Amino acid sequence: MSDPAPVPAAARIRLLVKSVTPPFLWQLLKRAKDAARPAGAPPAAAAPPQPQEDGPRPRPPEWEYVPEGWARQASDPRVKGWDVNAIAASYRAKWPAFVRALEPPRPLGIAHEVPVGVEVPNDDRAAHNTLVSYAYVLALAAGGRPQVSLLDWGGGSGHYYLVSKSVLPGVEIDYHCKDVPKLCALGRELVPEGRFYDDESCLERTYDLVLASGSLQYSAPWQETLARLAAAAARYLFVTRLPIALDTDSFVVVQRPYAYGYETEYLGWVLNRGEVIAAGEAAGLELAREFLMSAWLSAEGAPEVPVEYRGYLFRRPERPRHASTR
Repeated sequence: MSDPAPVPAAARIRLLVKSVTPPFLWQLLKRAKDAARPAGAPPAAAAPPQPQEDGPRPRPPEWEYVPEGWARQASDPRVKGWDVNAIAASYRAKWPAFVRALEPPRPLGIAHEVPVGVEVPNDDRAAHNTLVSYAYVLALAAGGRPQVSLLDWGGGSGHYYLVSKSVLPGVEIDYHCKDVPKLCALGRELVPEGRFYDDESCLERTYDLVLASGSLQYSAPWQETLARLAAAAARYLFVTRLPIALDTDSFVVVQRPYAYGYETEYLGWVLNRGEVIAAGEAAGLELAREFLMSAWLSAEGAPEVPVEYRGYLFRRPERPRHASTR
């Protein structure tokens, strides 16, 4: 296969600026650029047609603030959560593309949450930051040993098992994954080397690393869940891909991921940064490092927009060594 053509410098600069610019600000800059276009110049893209009063109503936003919180789950039949056939079918359809994307020496900019039929990319810079950060954490947990035990809480069909094998070759990954029944059934088929749990029996033992990537926010009693994950972490707990509020208390949003082929809606937290750190410390861990992520969400009507995603690596403090009595 021939090498890809080099990306022009102007395009690289534009991608870099976009990757570090919040979506709402990027749109404001784009509008300002369009407004400054000389008269008679063609617009960059035609404006979408405005819906007629007697036409179909516009679809609700993908992200929206839920003022009543988790009570919405009992009152709205569209909020089906993650255990639906559509998500499992989408994961299955995209699995071969995900496996191809992991083949070295391709970049780790792998974002598998794409619509069905779209090739899983390798050039997503936000995903690259996420996976390289995870590789650092996994290597830290392994500590140069030939095997590392991993609990992947909310790990879907086992994506992080393949990521772990790719970024830490030569180390045996003792992989355990907790998720909803439909995704566990798919994971047992796609990753027979791992163990999949659709209950909480996985918390009856400890692991070198407990990973909650993009999953803790979907637990209504999140402090209780974090405490239980901390108890299962013999060395490290890594809570990442977590939407974080810096200026407001924690609040609940709904996501409508229909664009990805997921025929469902689910609720999730946007968690206050201080509350997350305090919960980890209350569970007996100490914060080892905070991770910044190139990702944001803006939920319509939310008390804070946009909010950024972050990661938090907690570790179990070492026991103090007593002085020798000799």
